[in-house]
Amino acid sequence: MILPLHGLGSRQDLPLPFELVLLGAALALVVSFAVLVLAWRRPRYTRPAGRPLPRLTRLVDAPQTRAVLRLLALGVYGWMALALWFGQDRVTNPVFGFVFVWLWVGLVPVSLLLGPIWRLANPLRTVARLVLAPRGPLRPLSESAWRRLGVLPGVITLLGFAWLELVQPDNNTLAVLRWWAVAWVLVVLGGAIVFGERWVAASDPFEVFAERVATLSPWQRVGDDIRLTDPLRHAATAAAPRGAAWVTCTLLGITAYDSFTNTTGWVGWVQSSALPREAWGTFGLLAMTLLVAATFALAARATASGWTDRAAASLVPIVVGYTAAHYLSLLVIEGQRTAILASDPLGLGWNVFGTAELGVNTGIFDYPEVVATIQLGAIVIGHLLGVLIAHDLSLGVLPSRRVVRGQLPMLVLMVGYTCAGLVLLFSP
Repeated sequence: MILPLHGLGSRQDLPLPFELVLLGAALALVVSFAVLVLAWRRPRYTRPAGRPLPRLTRLVDAPQTRAVLRLLALGVYGWMALALWFGQDRVTNPVFGFVFVWLWVGLVPVSLLLGPIWRLANPLRTVARLVLAPRGPLRPLSESAWRRLGVLPGVITLLGFAWLELVQPDNNTLAVLRWWAVAWVLVVLGGAIVFGERWVAASDPFEVFAERVATLSPWQRVGDDIRLTDPLRHAATAAAPRGAAWVTCTLLGITAYDSFTNTTGWVGWVQSSALPREAWGTFGLLAMTLLVAATFALAARATASGWTDRAAASLVPIVVGYTAAHYLSLLVIEGQRTAILASDPLGLGWNVFGTAELGVNTGIFDYPEVVATIQLGAIVIGHLLGVLIAHDLSLGVLPSRRVVRGQLPMLVLMVGYTCAGLVLLFSP
């Protein structure tokens, strides 16, 4: 990628020496766990709750609302398709920022603020619904088959997108992006035509990602109602389809690998090796993802059996925190640049939206000390919320005699993830 994928802070910009930052972050998690053990003795997030919002429910469920959302999303996809297939092969083409910034990173704040809105607006789901309307899928799957499938296909497609973003040579050229766009449509839309519309929810990397993040939003669907609820309760009580843990671990592994590739050790290994960079990249991406998944699975199973997908809720705030720490500057700065370039998708001097003459406002990103503090806070707060969710969930599966001892594997995991994330993010 040609875009800057990380924030602008460094170890020198942190408010304390890095060693003290690591120690403080670890102690914050341990002390928080001790307080929770003493003050939070019974599970509180056992079922969905919150204030019903009937007016909002009627608005969201209204056919007109959904039609407008789908048309807007289709319009944006169509506009970017012009840039992809007919635009100029230059870095000023907005399609690169649209894919790697607006979609991949932008869906995180959108899903946090608005909930599972991408499920309603996803253009591939809209097209699949139109295609399937006359006669239905070619080989529909049974309900039990869908339950067994869960979101496991999303693990593969997420890794595929990560390979495009972080490993694929010349991924900032239209020729490469076109091939990947065709493959994405064939896998997601083609699978929906064969198996049914639910294949989109199982396989589209952007919808799979957005759905996991949306479980941390304050809007939760309970039956026919939308409720305003505690985001932590939402995460703890949201449905966990099969493969939810592996999707969340994959998201965490992708971000960790992205950060690891910027360390001097990794750069030196790749440059001095006889193996091609793509081989190193593929190995590193898979190894980091497997490392995250294996450590999480071991900690979850050491806590309670059959708990892995449920426990994955504790990783959602960590994924959000890592995303904010790693990609906030990318979203704000390159997101603005993409909006400016979107006025002229073909590179013909258009100014359709009146943004072509605007400049990028870097704001707080001119102050590395502020950025470093935000990055540190995002990672630590994400892990603190993860500890809280894991504690509440474990109270529902652990016998009283094992409440403290049984949670230690997850606590050790959270401390390890925190320290590893900070080391990777602030590596020289």
